[in-house]
Amino acid sequence: MKEVYKRLALLTYCIFSFLFSFAQTQYDYHLEAARKFGIPPIKDQAQVNSLVKKKKLVLIFPQRGYTIARLTHSRPYLNARSYKVLKEIGTSFYTKSKKKTFTVTSVTRTLYDQKRLARVNSNAVTTKLSSHNYGCSFDISYIRFNRHKAPNARLEKILQDILTEMQKQGKLYFIKEYREKCFHVTVR
Repeated sequence: MKEVYKRLALLTYCIFSFLFSFAQTQYDYHLEAARKFGIPPIKDQAQVNSLVKKKKLVLIFPQRGYTIARLTHSRPYLNARSYKVLKEIGTSFYTKSKKKTFTVTSVTRTLYDQKRLARVNSNAVTTKLSSHNYGCSFDISYIRFNRHKAPNARLEKILQDILTEMQKQGKLYFIKEYREKCFHVTVR
């Protein structure tokens, strides 16, 4: 019986190692895409203000198809292209879901925000940069629809199908994060 447990433990370790390395490989595409926008990793609010002044970042607002959660570890700014894609996702979702909304739960993070977030969210590593640090990534909850936190398989599928199609079109990359119950989206 001990041998069975040892083999099961080894198999479990191998599966989780593979899944983790796959997610990390996927995330490398997000970082590569983020760097191509020419915005350096954003250190603090002063740098956010400077990038807004230079029109490299824009303040985002709720639009048709999505709301924005109260942001505690990120700032409601994106580069113009990323904002355009977020609005496109929202409009498509609103139409396909028959006037429903999803919730954006995280947007641009400064390095300071990233460090604070790492204390409460192990996905937010501080050993390397996040694509959120470049002003082109956002998280969309797949359990918050119409301002309510509750799983909805139909709406989750609609949202994932939209993201999958836009990824095929070369507009974005996305990863489904299971711990945080969100789709991490990086615009290309």
